[in-house]
Amino acid sequence: MRRLFFVAVVYFSLTVPARTQTFDSSGNGNLKGDYFVRQVITADLDPMTSSIGRAFSLTGVMTFDGQGNYSFTGQMMDTQSGSTAKPYTASGVYSVASDSLALIQSPINSQETEHGAITGLGPTAILASATEGNYRDLFVAIEAGSSASNSTLSGSYQAGFIDFLQANASEVRDGYATLTSTGTGGFGNVTVNGAMANETNTSVQQTLNSVTYSITGNGSGTLTFPTSTTPLAALLSGQKTLCVSFDGNLLLAGDPNGFDILVGVKSGLSSASNSVYQGTYFSAGLGNNVSGAAGGSNDINSFYGSTLALGDQGAGISHFRMAYFGQSPYDFTTNIAFNFAPDGTYNDGTYQYMLAANGRAELQVGTGSIYALILEIVPPDVPLLTEGPAIFPAKIFNAGSYAPITNPVAPGEFVTIFGANLSTNTRSASVPLPTTLGEVTATVNGRAAPISFASPTQVNIQIPYATVSSNAVSESYATLQVFTNGAASNQVMLYANLGAPGVFALTNNDGTFAPGIGPAAVLHADYSLVTAEHPATAGETLLLYVTGLGAVTPPVGDGAAAPANPPSTVNDNVSVDILSLDILGNYLDSPAMVDFAGLAPGFAALYQVNFTVPSGVGSGTAYVNVSTNEGTTSEALLYIQ
Repeated sequence: MRRLFFVAVVYFSLTVPARTQTFDSSGNGNLKGDYFVRQVITADLDPMTSSIGRAFSLTGVMTFDGQGNYSFTGQMMDTQSGSTAKPYTASGVYSVASDSLALIQSPINSQETEHGAITGLGPTAILASATEGNYRDLFVAIEAGSSASNSTLSGSYQAGFIDFLQANASEVRDGYATLTSTGTGGFGNVTVNGAMANETNTSVQQTLNSVTYSITGNGSGTLTFPTSTTPLAALLSGQKTLCVSFDGNLLLAGDPNGFDILVGVKSGLSSASNSVYQGTYFSAGLGNNVSGAAGGSNDINSFYGSTLALGDQGAGISHFRMAYFGQSPYDFTTNIAFNFAPDGTYNDGTYQYMLAANGRAELQVGTGSIYALILEIVPPDVPLLTEGPAIFPAKIFNAGSYAPITNPVAPGEFVTIFGANLSTNTRSASVPLPTTLGEVTATVNGRAAPISFASPTQVNIQIPYATVSSNAVSESYATLQVFTNGAASNQVMLYANLGAPGVFALTNNDGTFAPGIGPAAVLHADYSLVTAEHPATAGETLLLYVTGLGAVTPPVGDGAAAPANPPSTVNDNVSVDILSLDILGNYLDSPAMVDFAGLAPGFAALYQVNFTVPSGVGSGTAYVNVSTNEGTTSEALLYIQ
């Protein structure tokens, strides 16, 4: 699985516009009751040594009232307040959208906001990170119950953890294990695989004897590993506070006096395959790339996002809203590839992947110098209208890259909406694109949206150019709705930004190439298609077709054909990089010269990027990466001679 998150760091100096539009709170009632919370925060990183200047951890219970308010009771560890956790209470507000995206005011700092989503595994869970502020963190909450015992834990759990030991980035460690419960308070002998930054990042395996647990009535308790006499050389050691979801599917643990987080998901798999990993997953993660630690550099980062997994194709698309210290948050989409073994695991040399809960959850742990804990869980089931049009909330994609639900939309972008009863017939439109196609209309923030295609299960629309202004993000969210013969669908809110690039890619009916991640829609200068038989060569100019590049000058009306003289050029900064393999099998990132970025003359909402293939790129199949100031897509393929 090719993931650049936690591996390659791209530095940008951006100004993040103020978010002014109100977040959808129509789903607040779906978040109600008691939730066990574990949060690990790095709040300050020394710019010279990359050491952690301040860290927090939070352990306790957050009670949501279903109306947008919460209270928290538990313990907080703060490196500026001593070496032990102290009792802590807080209150705040939250919002949950109809598509389960969520905002939660940080219980530690009211000026910080956790961005993420509520997920559905049986119990509800919350996965989030404060990407837009100063914190680099992972926030996980699992639904509590009122009646639990040691027998609530039964069977095997796939577990992963990350630990900033002693709040020291250079002593970070991570690992994974299978925990098999006796149902009577024991996990027996546990084999843990992982690595420790202070131990040269070498993969190690440790056997921990007689791991025990104890669960009280509300699902909280303790998880006890043997105490190591050399804690700096131990992957796991000592007692953790343990919390178990009401149905026993999820467990969450951490040392109240430390800065670790351990997540476990009930396996529920007798035999796994790629087909089990399919559909949309919400995700969040925390990590540290220590590959430059010898020079005093640690690279702590966190994200929230989502993944569209394509099952048997062994492929998919992931979106990360990434945040690094000293940088503004950034949207990144990339292809993924996987080949799960029957036990539900897969290792690509950088990450260990573990399927659980019959494929409804997945854990990822970094290996070597990449330390990470990533959790993915499917969205909750959302009841839809049985009659009339209905949008599937987690099935709205960038029409080029198929970037999933958490990726923002940009003005002028083509978006693909999947649902039911969206049209009575299948129709396509020609330029200028109409705002009514047959009996179908659509709106974005109440504005009529041009429609290029409509069928009973799919509608393709253009995001109106007025959705986001050219000077600042005046609308931070885009609410989509489809109308069929006047009947309204449910509303679905997405994030919006000035740019959200997605490269159009070719697909095959036989499934060889999936949407968004096949060969790029790119032409030679003579307008012939770049193929494996007719590849690109260094020094030639190619024409690449993209969506989501945002506002243009001169402006063009929604759905209107783009002019040729003068052509409409993109207002945002657009760059192209070719990511190819060198002779040693390492990725080589080669910037290309962009000659033109604007709308393709004569077409509606289709962007064209002309670029020169740089010299020195490796021959074969490469990735063509397109970036704006706000985000990057790294999915579509380019054949190079």
